[in-house]
Amino acid sequence: MRLLLPILALVAVLAYQRPDWVHALEAGSRRIAGGLGDVGASLGFGGGRGGIAARARAEAPEQAAALAVLDRAAEARHAVAETPAPADGSARERVQSLLRSAAATMAGSEALGELRAMQEARSRLAELRERAAQARMSGGDASGFEAQLAQAGTAAADLTGAFVRKLAELGVQMPPEAAESLSVSVNGEDVVALLGAYANIERLDARLRAAVTDAPENEAVVRRYYTIHATLLAVLEAVQGEAASRIESLYMPRLDAVDRETRELRQDAQARLRQIREPGLRASLDANLRTQDLTLRATDLYRRHLQEQRSSLFVALDRTRAARGVADNTARTSTLALDVAAMVRSTDRDFGAVMAIRPPVVVPFEGEALRREFEGLSRRLGQAPTT
Repeated sequence: MRLLLPILALVAVLAYQRPDWVHALEAGSRRIAGGLGDVGASLGFGGGRGGIAARARAEAPEQAAALAVLDRAAEARHAVAETPAPADGSARERVQSLLRSAAATMAGSEALGELRAMQEARSRLAELRERAAQARMSGGDASGFEAQLAQAGTAAADLTGAFVRKLAELGVQMPPEAAESLSVSVNGEDVVALLGAYANIERLDARLRAAVTDAPENEAVVRRYYTIHATLLAVLEAVQGEAASRIESLYMPRLDAVDRETRELRQDAQARLRQIREPGLRASLDANLRTQDLTLRATDLYRRHLQEQRSSLFVALDRTRAARGVADNTARTSTLALDVAAMVRSTDRDFGAVMAIRPPVVVPFEGEALRREFEGLSRRLGQAPTT
């Protein structure tokens, strides 16, 4: 039984080839992505504030560590399921917290580490460009910064190649241009964390299935497999749910705010252009309008890009929820069946032990004392004189 849903639908959204008319918007899209880059940290949703992607490590989890966090989540889910009355909010929240913790563990990958290295390199490039510009504006020598920029650019290109190779190890074939686009995407870290979770969950589930195949009569192994299998799907559901939620509640509203402010600036520039006659100022306003038009086209492109990702995630999330429901039913069914089998064996063993009991054999009572007395009495009576 294959655990995971195909990831090609989501990857296709990321790696799609843009048509020619969109190429001119690439710079605008990158600016929008850069402007949205600090949204997670500013709103406390990600960027070191507990999000799954932010908490994921830059390496795949070891099996022992993965099973440890999954066991804790599985125990909490079992406790809630066994509660006769509906579980209170704190119990459900504990389950969700443990699932998010397990998700952060399962989302780790070397690809995520390469992505973060690319982001750091991009920040370094921006810093060097700014310092070079400041040096030129102040009349200083910017050649040193230009040399550093060239070196940093080469290093950044090497990082892109490494990122592509690490994505391939996750089963995702992506050209360098698409990988670069993913790295500057506002939710690039979320997507790479999701891809890592897919790969790690599939790998761990395959190992557990192999253990069941090797020892199909080992009830402890069978019980654990079905429990962990269901928990893995719950973890995948948590990763998918957060990725979709961040698009819905974090990135899209911020993108709408950028779009709204740009339209306001465009209206202001048009109003000023109608009033100003000085050629230099009009040229500046014309340039602003061109940039604003480009920004609006870029936000529209980026919005559609995020909407496609969100739609793909919601479809995958619905399927994962359905699969997790089936897995929970299967896990519970297998537990009950194995419990009954154990009960039957125990009952047979106990009943057999009872039936094997035999009452102690009584030592035959021969009545020797009575026989001796009777014989003695008979002799005496036989020897008595006749009257």
